[in-house]
Amino acid sequence: MIRDEPEVVTGIEPDEPPDTGRERFRRRFRGNRPALLAAAVILLAVLAAVFGPLLWTASPSTFDPLTAQLDAFPSAAHPLGTDHLGRDLLARLLAGLRVSLLVVALVESLNVSLGLLTGVVAGYFRGTIDEIFLRISDILFAFPGLLLAILLAGVFGQHLGNAYGGLARLALVSVALAVVSWPLMARYVRAETLSLRTRDYVEAARVLGTHDGPIIRHHIVPNVIGIVLTAATLDMAGVVVNEALLSFLGLGVQPPGSSIGLMISDGINQLGVNWLETFFPGVALTVLVLAFSFLADGLRDALDVRG
Repeated sequence: MIRDEPEVVTGIEPDEPPDTGRERFRRRFRGNRPALLAAAVILLAVLAAVFGPLLWTASPSTFDPLTAQLDAFPSAAHPLGTDHLGRDLLARLLAGLRVSLLVVALVESLNVSLGLLTGVVAGYFRGTIDEIFLRISDILFAFPGLLLAILLAGVFGQHLGNAYGGLARLALVSVALAVVSWPLMARYVRAETLSLRTRDYVEAARVLGTHDGPIIRHHIVPNVIGIVLTAATLDMAGVVVNEALLSFLGLGVQPPGSSIGLMISDGINQLGVNWLETFFPGVALTVLVLAFSFLADGLRDALDVRG
């Protein structure tokens, strides 16, 4: 009589796919409803900033003095009302949203580029390069970040704005905010690089004769991208607030241009006439900041390898 072989239980189904890092990230992120909602809000804001002016063609900066409705409440002609000069608030909000997102893109491009480069180089090579970086970052950390940005925008903003126009002033604001944010990004990257450079697979690559460049490209940079992405997303919330504050103080976008901070500044003087002039840009600023914060939390949880 032939006996059946006992079934070997391994605890793993043969057809179960391996839980790769990418699949784990997708599963965790999809399970985080606040992060998904935040991503949808940010996507909607980007679409509104890019395509909104094509659908709502009212001018954000000019108006007809003969037909302008000053401090008007929402109506069919002006869905969000008008400001004290009769300019359409919806058009100005779309233009201000475009400015905020553009500044975020410029600041984080500089932030990630400088932070990733200096952090990886300082953490991997150590020695004199690391000491120089630490001293530079200590000097920048000694200045209150926002005050340094206000100083740069106040000293150079007027000259650049007069010489090269509004885009130059916008670029200056972005550079000013990036100057105060990249050292923190670099510190995050440096700390992670210090840990990665002693891992077994990095040591094995050195033993096999792999040069530093390929090791950095293939073993260091891919493993610090997660912390860079999370830190950059979290920093976006601060960039939105700081850009609005600079514009509120008159150091950012100048009239007749539009930004969320400038709209709030103009609306404060009209609170007794039409409080919605401050309410709408204030809500837009709050929602945008919360969206970036929740998205950063979701990315951090999804990229956490300890979970």
